[in-house]
Amino acid sequence: MLPVFKSRIALSLDTLAQSRAARCLAVIGLVGTLAACGTTQTAPPPQPVIIPPAPVIEEPVEQEPEPVEEPVAVGLMPPHMADRDIARVAVLLPFSADNSGARSEALRLLRAAELALFERGSGNLLLIPKDTQGTPQGARSAALAAVEDGADIIVGPLFGPAVEAAGQVARQADVPVIAFTTDTAVAGDGVYLMSFPPELEVARIVEYATRHGVERFAYLGPQNRYGMAVYSALENNAALTGGYVAAESFYTGDVEAMARASARLAEGVFEPLTPEEADELRQQDWVPDPEAPFQAVILPEGGTRLRSLGPLLISQAVDPLVVRFLGTGLWNDPDLLREPALHGGWFAGPDLDARTAFETAYETNFGSEPSRIASLAYDAMSLAAHLDGGERGFTREAIEEDQGFLGADGLFRFRETGLIERGLAIYEMRSRGLREIEPAPLTFEPEDAF
Repeated sequence: MLPVFKSRIALSLDTLAQSRAARCLAVIGLVGTLAACGTTQTAPPPQPVIIPPAPVIEEPVEQEPEPVEEPVAVGLMPPHMADRDIARVAVLLPFSADNSGARSEALRLLRAAELALFERGSGNLLLIPKDTQGTPQGARSAALAAVEDGADIIVGPLFGPAVEAAGQVARQADVPVIAFTTDTAVAGDGVYLMSFPPELEVARIVEYATRHGVERFAYLGPQNRYGMAVYSALENNAALTGGYVAAESFYTGDVEAMARASARLAEGVFEPLTPEEADELRQQDWVPDPEAPFQAVILPEGGTRLRSLGPLLISQAVDPLVVRFLGTGLWNDPDLLREPALHGGWFAGPDLDARTAFETAYETNFGSEPSRIASLAYDAMSLAAHLDGGERGFTREAIEEDQGFLGADGLFRFRETGLIERGLAIYEMRSRGLREIEPAPLTFEPEDAF
């Protein structure tokens, strides 16, 4: 039994010895392997640790804002003119006024302005119509719209209150205004009146009559704003030329009031002419009667009222063969030539040749006759076209050019006060038409400068 036991122990020991030997060989193999690795590669050195510096805290620097360019006002720019350096002319008129006469006049003025644009304007002139509605508030709104559209100059409005309202807006925007009213109270400081002030006409006719021997003048006319302007101008200019107003008579109302005023003016001062005396005077050039209480009488009326006033004076023995009848621009009416009492009368008016050329062009283009004041819009637009081509542009210096301008009503220029000076001719009423007895000047003399 012992051998068997011995053999089993031996087997176990042998197996254990083999297991231990295997583990030793494995360890030796592992060590050999590590030894072999150590002979061929060096381990990398440790990486240095970099400590970042502490951040530097600086005070914030205030940056100045970038300059912002102000937007340039371009104004109204039609697509077909986008590549042009255009000049804008706003025309302010009462296109929708309650008064039909004002609406009709607005249309005629606009047409005249268009005619001047076609005849005298360049391709860079833009006409911008604006409706004043015939009211001051409407005129103010129209002027504001014109300024917003970039208007370089404003033509119009027509009536004094509208001009005053529009002028206030235009002055603030430094835009000149060429208006049509005769109300001198609204003129000045960039507002100019392209009109026919009665003061100019009176000054011209009084100067002419004085050169032909008249010393004593009389006034017979309405006691309204226009009439009083004529009367004041008569007094002032008669005094300047060495004469004076010897008699005056005012009226307010219809033909009966005119008849009473005529009687007051001539009461007991003239004797009727005999037929022989009248025939003798007709054969002679008129010469002022040195014994007459007055030698010339001014009648500031027009139309049917003037055609009534002339015969009323004759009925009071104020005969045009003795006393020269004088008129204003209201006499520039072909219908008045049919009144014999006015034949031989004198008045001051614009150059007829220039006026005729304008009327012909207007009728050709629009198929109707222009109104008496339509030429004002033509001349205002012509002036704008002229200034657009000059180096001074639409400045007051350019508008107040001392040499003046030639227009549809002849020579004119503006004073610093905004009032106009015109070169006027002297006309005599005849049955066959007006006779020019002294032409309008073509230039202003240096000594006449204001």
